[in-house]
Amino acid sequence: MKKINNKKILIIAGTHGNEKIGIELIKKLKLKKLGGDFDYLIANPVALREEKEFIDVNLNRVYPGNENSLLYEERLAYKNLKVARKYRYIIDIHEASKGKDDFIIIPKKKVSKLFPVRLIDLKKIILWPDPKGPISEVLENAIELEFGMKGRDRVEVIDKAFKIIENFIEKVSGNNLEEQNKKQEVYYVYGKLMEENFSGDINDLVDFEKTLNGKEEFYPLLTKQYMKYDIVCYKMIKKN
Repeated sequence: MKKINNKKILIIAGTHGNEKIGIELIKKLKLKKLGGDFDYLIANPVALREEKEFIDVNLNRVYPGNENSLLYEERLAYKNLKVARKYRYIIDIHEASKGKDDFIIIPKKKVSKLFPVRLIDLKKIILWPDPKGPISEVLENAIELEFGMKGRDRVEVIDKAFKIIENFIEKVSGNNLEEQNKKQEVYYVYGKLMEENFSGDINDLVDFEKTLNGKEEFYPLLTKQYMKYDIVCYKMIKKN
């Protein structure tokens, strides 16, 4: 039986070195003297120091990793996973520079029963089984939280993230795991819209607002976030 840490919660920050929200959040939690209730892991310290998304390969695509790999992030993923397996609940914090929404990402086809997702005070849940490789795809008791930064006050977003995590920590620490009475919307990512296949005006696309491309109807996600890869947006259907 795997040993579970006395601190049940692990917060992961800096999976991508150009996303600092997790670092800022951890500092705020520690200032509020909540550090005794959770541990944290700086997932990619070298990329964070160099303010790069990654050094060799995307850390969020290579779990469970390989301790003998020549690639820095693959070795790192192996070490990070060994740490994360000691905890009951793992939350990986991310930010999207082109996004305006905040949501939960579960890199699976369905919501796991091993994480009390209804204790996370966010309305939108994204089921995103592909591509493979996030730590929360490997671990059933892990999720990602994504916070959009476009056109928003960064301090206000950090404050919102803090309240969400503070509430979760208090519920878990008090063993109050009953589901909150609220409705969460569940979306499923089934593909991506490539620039060459897009027939409209990208400025008309709004995340989570139903749209048409030709005869295909879908909900956009992370519009313009990955244009360097010619991805206009990801495509979702709504599950409920």
